[in-house]
Amino acid sequence: MATEIQTAQDIWPELASIVFVPRTENDYQRLSALRDDLLTFIGESENHPLISLMEVVEALLEKYESEQESTERESWYRLSMQMLARAYGEDEPEYTADMLKWVNPDYEGK
Repeated sequence: MATEIQTAQDIWPELASIVFVPRTENDYQRLSALRDDLLTFIGESENHPLISLMEVVEALLEKYESEQESTERESWYRLSMQMLARAYGEDEPEYTADMLKWVNPDYEGK
């Protein structure tokens, strides 16, 4: 294993700018472009030596997408809670039936 680690250490400086964990949208776009180039280069070959590199790049992209979805979901949840708190705050008046301007005939009072 020490030999493999030494080999990786020797070639990593050249690969680090190509294969990396995406942290920004720009990083994500760069990795997406690499994936697209790999797909074009590999073609239909199931035994191509770069298949595993493509799988690693795909896993990095999927991780980033998952993190972004989670962050976006949390942001929407916070915004929703803020809007609900504003709409139904303590200073919100009670509305009575006689304050209605029109009654929805399809509403059964549920």
